[in-house]
Amino acid sequence: MPTLKEIAREAGVSGALVSYYLNGGGKGRMREETRRRIDEAIRKLKYHPNRLARSLRTGRSRSIGFLAGNIANPYIGHLAEEALEEALEHDYTLIPALTDGNADRKRSALEFLRRNRIDGLFSTVGFENIGEEFNREGKEFPVVRPAFAEPGMLSLQHSVGGAFREMVRFLRSRGHTSVLTFFGEGMSWNAEAEICSAETGFPLLNPELSSAELFLERIAAEHPGAIVLNGQILYPVLDLISETTEYRPDLIIGVDEFHTFLESPLIAGGIRTSTAETARTGIRLLIERAENPALPREGIHSLTPGTFVDYTSGSVPVMLPASRFPKTNQGV
Repeated sequence: MPTLKEIAREAGVSGALVSYYLNGGGKGRMREETRRRIDEAIRKLKYHPNRLARSLRTGRSRSIGFLAGNIANPYIGHLAEEALEEALEHDYTLIPALTDGNADRKRSALEFLRRNRIDGLFSTVGFENIGEEFNREGKEFPVVRPAFAEPGMLSLQHSVGGAFREMVRFLRSRGHTSVLTFFGEGMSWNAEAEICSAETGFPLLNPELSSAELFLERIAAEHPGAIVLNGQILYPVLDLISETTEYRPDLIIGVDEFHTFLESPLIAGGIRTSTAETARTGIRLLIERAENPALPREGIHSLTPGTFVDYTSGSVPVMLPASRFPKTNQGV
């Protein structure tokens, strides 16, 4: 494998400048022509950096952990795919770890990621004091979690108040006088649902249930006419409804990209937010903080507001591609 000195000679620059560039120092601080010459020399000489050596030298592994419950879930799978693409674009590796909703598996997954010396964590599952769990050599560890604001983490949130108000108008037009909701304990959408209820006089019934199992029990007992639910429990709800012949509620799903994976006449609408924007923004925030530890590691980062989509109209608007979403700034 060629040495840095050989790359420098080919590019007509110093070895120190090549080293600086390879370790991420050239972004925005080096002339475009210089970066181009170094890139051409790297390709010509077929240089492949030694990640282990670079990790020992810089103290960073250039890897991001991705912690999730079940990758078979379409939402999680899409989130992981977009996160991987974004990480690769920045020359980072994405390391997945799955919990299957099991507390012991969570602890094992955390230990696995710790052993891999990841530089940041994108988590779709909750942990108490997760920032403390990932305290490495006295240095705070950046953690991103979508839709949940917790101490010591960066939270990614799509405002959905406007989408909820559109949903209420839609449900009223279909004869409903209330709707049962479940997004998950601690999710930011719960507070927005309460505000919408107060503003519209339309009850968004939001029982304080600690698990999806309790939510399913309530559906089975009460047979509500309309249900708004987190897309991650859509399949269990559909299974429950399929066990009866008369009960056919209107379902409104959150993270409505599920409609691209599943077609059901029961799905009347969706709260549209972008999985691509969520994943890619989260990865960029983690990389920014891995490379600049002085940036804040706690706070809420607002994303594009969600919208309501009426599936009964026969016209479902197309999602914006991920490339249309703006790059993050360094603040939160």
